[in-house]
Amino acid sequence: MQTIPETMADIPNRRTARLAIAVVGCAMLAGCVQIETRVKLELDGSATITERIRFSQRLLDLSASLDKSHLSEFLTKSAALERMKHMGEGIELIEHEIRDAEGGARESVCVFKIPDIRDLRYVSPFLAASDYAERNVVVFDLAPVYEDRWYFGGAGRMVVDVRMAEPGKRMPEEAVPAATPLELQRLRDLQPVFRDMLSGFRFRLVFESYAPLRFGRGYYRWRGSAAATREFDLIDISDEDMDNFGWGFLENEEVMLELLKGELAGANVVEHVKEQGTNLTLPVVHHGGVPPIVIPPSRELFDRYFVDENGRPRMLEFHERRGPGRPADPEKDVYQEQGLGRAAE
Repeated sequence: MQTIPETMADIPNRRTARLAIAVVGCAMLAGCVQIETRVKLELDGSATITERIRFSQRLLDLSASLDKSHLSEFLTKSAALERMKHMGEGIELIEHEIRDAEGGARESVCVFKIPDIRDLRYVSPFLAASDYAERNVVVFDLAPVYEDRWYFGGAGRMVVDVRMAEPGKRMPEEAVPAATPLELQRLRDLQPVFRDMLSGFRFRLVFESYAPLRFGRGYYRWRGSAAATREFDLIDISDEDMDNFGWGFLENEEVMLELLKGELAGANVVEHVKEQGTNLTLPVVHHGGVPPIVIPPSRELFDRYFVDENGRPRMLEFHERRGPGRPADPEKDVYQEQGLGRAAE
């Protein structure tokens, strides 16, 4: 394993030194950690959250050598129950397992269940937000569409909107002083250390539905669209990802420089992930947010949202090219697993 160069000791700018040391510290942790979370929307509007957390043997040994609580405690059921307190109303832990993994690693697998996906609160994967410390929770809204909207898809569908729990605010450019050439060179010197520490790292958060996905923006491209995928990566980044030249993403000097500077939405990072919808070797990072996810309603959701309190179907309004409006119809609008009805289009 590489060590921090001696030149780090004489970085003249304390701001850059603190940043570099903090990033290296995070890299040491991240490089030995894998966190994969799957949020699955069920037919009744509830959600099942499956979370896998893995610590490498290197990190576990380091933790054991320190005069502090052992890191493996974060894999325990009690730790999962403590995290669960912040994940939303009505959530329950239904499964928990700790097991060995390859290379001496240890991992926990937790399965949570929440009655309404709209109540779920999860730590945000959108790390590029400048005010991340103030708005670091992502929520999953679920709503019916009664009128054709170009950005929400057709009437008779359901929309899942993944967004920050709190609105954001842009940090003024003058609040972040530009790095000097010497500071930039010091950060370039850190790149091999950073890459080494990120060995084995992966962070993935994926949304899964009971039905194939579409998106309100007709021009939007996403992975698996041709195969009628039911899942969508909100973030998926690891040490094995490539840049758009086919080289290692973390081997790209300009990308790494932006990461070390804390510019997670820097011009080079954005440039090298923008084709993620069609290039499976790139990291998945949605710097512009996630467009509305469109799915057909299940029978349970149809009865809840497309029938009024008197049992009458609600009216659907279509764009003129689709013809006149009509009442919601389960034969045409409800998702059919066997490929029947409009939902299978």
